[in-house]
Amino acid sequence: MKTETEKVTPETTAADTKAEPKVTAEATAEVVCASPAVDSAEVDKAIRTSVYTAAGIGIVPIPLFNAVTVSASNLNLARKLAKIYGVEFKEGVAKKIIASVIGASAGVLASPFVESVVGLVPVVGLPLTVGTKPALNAMTTYALGRMFVTHFERGGSFVGANAGAMKEDFKDAFKNSREWLGDTIKGKEKAG
Repeated sequence: MKTETEKVTPETTAADTKAEPKVTAEATAEVVCASPAVDSAEVDKAIRTSVYTAAGIGIVPIPLFNAVTVSASNLNLARKLAKIYGVEFKEGVAKKIIASVIGASAGVLASPFVESVVGLVPVVGLPLTVGTKPALNAMTTYALGRMFVTHFERGGSFVGANAGAMKEDFKDAFKNSREWLGDTIKGKEKAG
């Protein structure tokens, strides 16, 4: 029997553990390759494209536009990943999962409110907002993508999704997104 602290590998599944395992970026990359029917390059491309889109949207300093378009982009990412994994996409459920996960991570994602307030500060506000919003959008989109990958790799679907496990997966992936984004900017991008 595996313990909760052991890394999830292709040979180790959630069923092998007593509790939902913590999944690191390294383990997620290994898990992506665990499904022979899934092309990990296709998964990585879907996430990367959505991350770049979300970062680009963040450059536009209009909060409502930003929120609506990033939400639509993240929903589209969930749709793409579901198709790649052969999971029936349910838009209403996907919206609820995304809203629930992001809402539960308000402490991690509190900066949109702060950015809105900072954006009102004369002279420095707009540059600070434009400088941080693309990164926050990119990190959030990356984390959502990895969360769905982990969920689908465990055999999950949009019906009966374990919101608690998905929230933890999102938080873990969000922490890993900083490293991934830094590596991507430096040109050292790696899968997962």
